Amino acid sequence: MFKNASHRVVLSGLLVAIGLLLPYFTAHAYGIPGTVFLPMHIPVFLIGLLCGPMYGALGGILIPFLSSILTGMPPFFPMLPIIMGELFTYGLVSGLLYHKFRMPLYPSLLISMLCGRVIYGLVFTVLLMANNGVLQALSVTGALIKGIPGIIIQLLLVPVIVSVAHRYFHFSTEIKTLSFEKAKQMIKDGKVSCVIIKNDKIIRTASGQGVSPLLLIYENEPEILQDSFVVDKIIGKAAAILFVLGGVREAYGLVMSTAARTYLKARGYQADYGELIDNIANRTGDGICPLENSVLDIDDPETGYHLLKQTLKRLRSAG
Repeated sequence: MFKNASHRVVLSGLLVAIGLLLPYFTAHAYGIPGTVFLPMHIPVFLIGLLCGPMYGALGGILIPFLSSILTGMPPFFPMLPIIMGELFTYGLVSGLLYHKFRMPLYPSLLISMLCGRVIYGLVFTVLLMANNGVLQALSVTGALIKGIPGIIIQLLLVPVIVSVAHRYFHFSTEIKTLSFEKAKQMIKDGKVSCVIIKNDKIIRTASGQGVSPLLLIYENEPEILQDSFVVDKIIGKAAAILFVLGGVREAYGLVMSTAARTYLKARGYQADYGELIDNIANRTGDGICPLENSVLDIDDPETGYHLLKQTLKRLRSAG
Protein backbone atom coordinates (compact mmCIF):
# COMPACT_ATOMS: atom_id res chain seq x y z
CA MET A 1 0.00 0.00 0.00
CA PHE A 2 1.35 3.42 -1.00
CA LYS A 3 -1.16 5.58 0.81
CA ASN A 4 0.77 7.86 3.16
CA ALA A 5 3.88 10.01 2.92
CA SER A 6 6.31 7.41 4.28
CA HIS A 7 5.10 4.77 1.82
CA ARG A 8 5.43 7.20 -1.06
CA VAL A 9 8.94 8.19 -0.02
CA VAL A 10 9.98 4.53 0.10
CA LEU A 11 8.39 3.74 -3.26
CA SER A 12 9.90 6.85 -4.85
CA GLY A 13 13.34 5.93 -3.51
CA LEU A 14 13.01 2.42 -4.90
CA LEU A 15 12.02 3.74 -8.32
CA VAL A 16 14.89 6.25 -8.30
CA ALA A 17 17.26 3.35 -7.65
CA ILE A 18 15.65 1.40 -10.50
CA GLY A 19 16.04 4.49 -12.68
CA LEU A 20 19.78 4.45 -12.03
CA LEU A 21 20.17 0.72 -12.77
CA LEU A 22 17.75 0.32 -15.66
CA PRO A 23 19.78 2.24 -18.30
CA TYR A 24 22.78 -0.03 -17.79
CA PHE A 25 20.93 -3.35 -17.88
CA THR A 26 18.65 -2.43 -20.79
CA ALA A 27 20.98 -0.36 -22.96
CA HIS A 28 24.50 0.60 -21.99
CA ALA A 29 25.65 -2.95 -21.21
CA TYR A 30 24.79 -3.92 -24.77
CA GLY A 31 26.14 -0.82 -26.46
CA ILE A 32 22.66 0.57 -27.14
CA PRO A 33 22.19 4.33 -26.62
CA GLY A 34 19.73 5.28 -23.90
CA THR A 35 17.94 7.47 -26.45
CA VAL A 36 16.51 4.31 -28.07
CA PHE A 37 14.75 2.54 -25.19
CA LEU A 38 14.49 5.61 -22.90
CA PRO A 39 14.88 3.52 -19.71
CA MET A 40 14.95 6.51 -17.34
CA HIS A 41 11.48 7.59 -18.44
CA ILE A 42 9.59 4.60 -17.06
CA PRO A 43 10.53 5.02 -13.35
CA VAL A 44 9.76 8.74 -13.54
CA PHE A 45 6.30 8.14 -15.01
CA LEU A 46 5.65 5.51 -12.32
CA ILE A 47 6.67 7.88 -9.53
CA GLY A 48 4.35 10.57 -10.87
CA LEU A 49 1.42 8.23 -11.45
CA LEU A 50 1.75 6.25 -8.22
CA CYS A 51 3.11 8.82 -5.78
CA GLY A 52 1.95 12.18 -7.05
CA PRO A 53 3.32 15.29 -8.76
CA MET A 54 5.75 16.41 -6.06
CA TYR A 55 7.49 13.04 -5.92
CA GLY A 56 7.35 12.69 -9.70
CA ALA A 57 8.99 16.07 -10.26
CA LEU A 58 11.71 15.33 -7.71
CA GLY A 59 12.35 11.88 -9.22
CA GLY A 60 12.59 13.47 -12.65
CA ILE A 61 15.42 15.67 -11.41
CA LEU A 62 17.25 13.15 -9.22
CA ILE A 63 17.44 10.21 -11.62
CA PRO A 64 19.30 11.92 -14.49
CA PHE A 65 21.40 14.06 -12.13
CA LEU A 66 22.60 11.12 -10.01
CA SER A 67 23.11 8.99 -13.11
CA SER A 68 25.27 11.69 -14.68
CA ILE A 69 27.42 11.97 -11.56
CA LEU A 70 27.72 8.22 -10.96
CA THR A 71 27.97 6.87 -14.51
CA GLY A 72 28.63 9.86 -16.75
CA MET A 73 25.32 9.23 -18.58
CA PRO A 74 23.78 11.48 -19.63
CA PRO A 75 26.75 13.79 -20.31
CA PHE A 76 26.77 16.81 -18.02
CA PHE A 77 26.46 19.13 -20.99
CA PRO A 78 24.35 19.56 -22.98
CA MET A 79 22.17 16.50 -22.38
CA LEU A 80 21.81 16.65 -18.57
CA PRO A 81 19.83 19.93 -18.40
CA ILE A 82 17.71 18.85 -21.38
CA ILE A 83 16.84 15.48 -19.85
CA MET A 84 16.32 16.93 -16.38
CA GLY A 85 13.80 19.41 -17.81
CA GLU A 86 12.06 16.67 -19.78
CA LEU A 87 11.85 14.15 -16.94
CA PHE A 88 10.89 16.80 -14.40
CA THR A 89 7.92 17.60 -16.64
CA TYR A 90 6.99 13.92 -17.07
CA GLY A 91 6.85 13.34 -13.31
CA LEU A 92 5.09 16.60 -12.50
CA VAL A 93 2.46 16.58 -15.26
CA SER A 94 1.59 12.87 -15.01
CA GLY A 95 1.13 13.24 -11.24
CA LEU A 96 -0.98 16.38 -11.57
CA LEU A 97 -3.25 14.96 -14.26
CA TYR A 98 -3.74 11.55 -12.66
CA HIS A 99 -3.92 12.60 -9.02
CA LYS A 100 -5.18 16.18 -8.89
CA PHE A 101 -7.37 16.28 -11.98
CA ARG A 102 -8.27 12.57 -11.88
CA MET A 103 -7.74 12.16 -15.60
CA PRO A 104 -7.77 8.54 -16.87
CA LEU A 105 -4.44 6.75 -17.02
CA TYR A 106 -3.74 6.73 -20.76
CA PRO A 107 -4.58 10.41 -21.37
CA SER A 108 -2.46 11.37 -18.34
CA LEU A 109 0.47 9.43 -19.76
CA LEU A 110 0.08 10.74 -23.32
CA ILE A 111 -0.32 14.39 -22.34
CA SER A 112 2.64 14.26 -19.96
CA MET A 113 4.75 12.69 -22.73
CA LEU A 114 3.80 15.55 -25.05
CA CYS A 115 4.53 18.19 -22.40
CA GLY A 116 7.92 16.62 -21.69
CA ARG A 117 8.85 16.80 -25.37
CA VAL A 118 7.83 20.47 -25.46
CA ILE A 119 10.13 21.22 -22.52
CA TYR A 120 12.88 19.20 -24.22
CA GLY A 121 12.52 21.48 -27.23
CA LEU A 122 12.51 24.66 -25.16
CA VAL A 123 15.63 23.74 -23.18
CA PHE A 124 17.33 22.58 -26.39
CA THR A 125 16.56 25.94 -28.05
CA VAL A 126 17.84 27.98 -25.08
CA LEU A 127 21.10 26.02 -24.96
CA LEU A 128 21.49 26.24 -28.71
CA MET A 129 21.14 30.03 -28.65
CA ALA A 130 23.48 30.33 -25.67
CA ASN A 131 26.08 28.20 -27.47
CA ASN A 132 26.15 30.27 -30.68
CA GLY A 133 23.99 27.86 -32.65
CA VAL A 134 26.19 24.80 -32.07
CA LEU A 135 24.96 21.97 -29.84
CA GLN A 136 25.87 18.29 -29.79
CA ALA A 137 22.47 16.98 -28.86
CA LEU A 138 19.50 15.40 -30.61
CA SER A 139 16.80 17.83 -31.67
CA VAL A 140 13.22 17.19 -30.58
CA THR A 141 12.44 15.55 -33.91
CA GLY A 142 15.59 13.44 -33.82
CA ALA A 143 14.99 12.37 -30.23
CA LEU A 144 11.37 11.54 -31.01
CA ILE A 145 12.23 9.38 -34.03
CA LYS A 146 15.13 7.63 -32.34
CA GLY A 147 13.08 7.00 -29.20
CA ILE A 148 10.08 5.39 -30.91
CA PRO A 149 10.93 1.92 -29.46
CA GLY A 150 11.11 3.42 -25.97
CA ILE A 151 7.85 5.32 -26.42
CA ILE A 152 6.08 2.12 -27.48
CA ILE A 153 7.50 0.30 -24.45
CA GLN A 154 6.27 3.09 -22.16
CA LEU A 155 2.77 3.03 -23.60
CA LEU A 156 2.59 -0.74 -23.17
CA LEU A 157 4.37 -1.18 -19.85
CA VAL A 158 3.57 1.84 -17.66
CA PRO A 159 -0.26 1.42 -17.68
CA VAL A 160 0.10 -2.29 -16.90
CA ILE A 161 2.33 -1.63 -13.88
CA VAL A 162 0.02 1.10 -12.57
CA SER A 163 -3.03 -1.13 -13.06
CA VAL A 164 -1.34 -3.98 -11.18
CA ALA A 165 -0.56 -1.58 -8.32
CA HIS A 166 -4.23 -0.62 -8.15
CA ARG A 167 -5.59 -4.13 -8.43
CA TYR A 168 -3.24 -6.29 -6.37
CA PHE A 169 -1.88 -3.78 -3.87
CA HIS A 170 -5.14 -1.81 -3.59
CA PHE A 171 -3.19 1.35 -4.28
CA SER A 172 -5.24 4.50 -3.76
CA THR A 173 -4.49 8.08 -4.73
CA GLU A 174 -6.42 9.26 -1.66
CA ILE A 175 -7.75 12.17 -3.64
CA LYS A 176 -11.31 13.04 -2.72
CA THR A 177 -13.07 14.14 -5.87
CA LEU A 178 -16.15 16.04 -6.92
CA SER A 179 -17.94 12.74 -7.56
CA PHE A 180 -17.10 11.65 -4.04
CA GLU A 181 -18.55 14.84 -2.58
CA LYS A 182 -21.65 14.47 -4.75
CA ALA A 183 -22.06 10.85 -3.63
CA LYS A 184 -21.90 11.83 0.03
CA GLN A 185 -24.46 14.56 -0.47
CA MET A 186 -26.85 12.24 -2.32
CA ILE A 187 -26.73 9.81 0.59
CA LYS A 188 -27.15 12.57 3.18
CA ASP A 189 -30.17 13.87 1.27
CA GLY A 190 -31.74 10.41 1.43
CA LYS A 191 -31.81 9.99 -2.37
CA VAL A 192 -29.73 6.77 -2.33
CA SER A 193 -27.96 4.54 0.16
CA CYS A 194 -25.01 3.42 -1.96
CA VAL A 195 -22.96 5.04 -4.76
CA ILE A 196 -20.36 3.32 -6.94
CA ILE A 197 -17.63 5.43 -8.56
CA LYS A 198 -15.11 4.54 -11.26
CA ASN A 199 -12.63 6.93 -12.89
CA ASP A 200 -14.23 9.77 -10.93
CA LYS A 201 -17.63 9.04 -12.48
CA ILE A 202 -20.71 7.82 -10.66
CA ILE A 203 -21.65 4.67 -12.56
CA ARG A 204 -24.34 3.23 -10.29
CA THR A 205 -26.52 4.20 -7.36
CA ALA A 206 -28.70 1.94 -5.25
CA SER A 207 -31.23 2.22 -2.46
CA GLY A 208 -32.44 -0.23 0.10
CA GLN A 209 -32.04 -1.60 3.60
CA GLY A 210 -28.71 -2.88 4.87
CA VAL A 211 -26.50 -4.81 2.46
CA SER A 212 -29.34 -5.83 0.15
CA PRO A 213 -28.43 -3.32 -2.62
CA LEU A 214 -24.77 -4.40 -2.56
CA LEU A 215 -25.73 -8.04 -2.51
CA LEU A 216 -27.91 -7.62 -5.62
CA ILE A 217 -25.14 -5.81 -7.47
CA TYR A 218 -22.55 -8.42 -6.52
CA GLU A 219 -24.78 -11.29 -7.65
CA ASN A 220 -26.06 -9.74 -10.88
CA GLU A 221 -23.36 -7.30 -12.01
CA PRO A 222 -20.12 -8.14 -10.20
CA GLU A 223 -18.02 -6.32 -12.82
CA ILE A 224 -19.39 -3.02 -11.56
CA LEU A 225 -17.72 -3.50 -8.19
CA GLN A 226 -14.30 -4.46 -9.61
CA ASP A 227 -11.72 -1.71 -8.94
CA SER A 228 -14.45 0.70 -7.85
CA PHE A 229 -14.76 3.28 -5.10
CA VAL A 230 -17.92 2.60 -3.07
CA VAL A 231 -19.55 5.27 -0.92
CA ASP A 232 -22.18 3.79 1.39
CA LYS A 233 -24.51 5.07 4.08
CA ILE A 234 -23.52 2.41 6.60
CA ILE A 235 -20.64 -0.04 6.21
CA GLY A 236 -20.52 -2.98 8.55
CA LYS A 237 -18.58 -6.21 8.28
CA ALA A 238 -21.27 -7.73 6.05
CA ALA A 239 -20.70 -4.97 3.47
CA ALA A 240 -16.94 -5.25 3.91
CA ILE A 241 -17.08 -8.94 2.99
CA LEU A 242 -18.97 -8.10 -0.20
CA PHE A 243 -16.38 -5.41 -1.01
CA VAL A 244 -13.60 -7.99 -0.79
CA LEU A 245 -15.51 -10.51 -2.89
CA GLY A 246 -16.36 -7.89 -5.50
CA GLY A 247 -12.84 -6.52 -5.78
CA VAL A 248 -13.73 -3.03 -4.59
CA ARG A 249 -10.63 -0.79 -4.50
CA GLU A 250 -11.71 1.76 -1.91
CA ALA A 251 -14.65 2.32 0.41
CA TYR A 252 -16.07 5.21 2.36
CA GLY A 253 -18.89 4.91 4.86
CA LEU A 254 -20.76 7.85 6.28
CA VAL A 255 -20.96 5.45 9.20
CA MET A 256 -18.57 2.50 9.55
CA SER A 257 -18.25 -0.19 12.21
CA THR A 258 -14.91 -0.96 13.82
CA ALA A 259 -15.26 -4.58 12.66
CA ALA A 260 -15.63 -3.46 9.03
CA ARG A 261 -12.68 -1.08 9.24
CA THR A 262 -10.46 -3.71 10.89
CA TYR A 263 -11.47 -6.33 8.32
CA LEU A 264 -10.75 -4.07 5.34
CA LYS A 265 -7.53 -2.59 6.74
CA ALA A 266 -6.18 -6.06 7.51
CA ARG A 267 -6.56 -6.90 3.82
CA GLY A 268 -4.86 -3.74 2.62
CA TYR A 269 -7.99 -1.86 1.56
CA GLN A 270 -8.44 1.87 1.78
CA ALA A 271 -11.33 2.31 4.23
CA ASP A 272 -12.40 5.78 5.38
CA TYR A 273 -15.45 6.98 7.25
CA GLY A 274 -17.34 9.96 8.58
CA GLU A 275 -18.27 8.33 11.87
CA LEU A 276 -16.83 5.17 13.44
CA ILE A 277 -19.12 3.10 15.70
CA ASP A 278 -18.69 -0.12 17.65
CA ASN A 279 -21.50 -2.13 16.06
CA ILE A 280 -24.29 -1.84 13.52
CA ALA A 281 -27.58 -1.95 15.44
CA ASN A 282 -30.71 -3.87 14.44
CA ARG A 283 -33.87 -2.05 13.33
CA THR A 284 -35.28 -1.82 16.86
CA GLY A 285 -31.99 -0.54 18.24
CA ASP A 286 -31.82 -3.07 21.06
CA GLY A 287 -29.04 -5.30 19.67
CA ILE A 288 -26.60 -6.03 16.87
CA CYS A 289 -27.90 -6.33 13.33
CA PRO A 290 -28.48 -10.07 12.68
CA LEU A 291 -26.58 -9.95 9.38
CA GLU A 292 -23.61 -8.37 11.14
CA ASN A 293 -23.81 -10.85 13.96
CA SER A 294 -23.75 -13.78 11.52
CA VAL A 295 -20.31 -12.79 10.15
CA LEU A 296 -18.61 -11.12 13.10
CA ASP A 297 -16.24 -14.05 13.63
CA ILE A 298 -15.81 -14.94 9.95
CA ASP A 299 -12.59 -14.17 8.05
CA ASP A 300 -13.12 -16.06 4.79
CA PRO A 301 -15.23 -13.88 2.46
CA GLU A 302 -16.81 -16.84 0.63
CA THR A 303 -17.95 -18.36 3.91
CA GLY A 304 -19.24 -14.98 5.02
CA TYR A 305 -21.19 -14.54 1.80
CA HIS A 306 -23.00 -17.89 2.20
CA LEU A 307 -23.80 -17.10 5.84
CA LEU A 308 -25.22 -13.73 4.80
CA LYS A 309 -27.44 -15.44 2.20
CA GLN A 310 -28.69 -17.97 4.74
CA THR A 311 -29.36 -15.31 7.36
CA LEU A 312 -31.14 -13.05 4.91
CA LYS A 313 -33.34 -15.95 3.71
CA ARG A 314 -34.20 -16.83 7.31
CA LEU A 315 -35.07 -13.21 8.18
CA ARG A 316 -37.29 -12.84 5.13
CA SER A 317 -39.07 -16.09 5.93
CA ALA A 318 -39.62 -14.99 9.51
CA GLY A 319 -40.81 -11.56 8.37
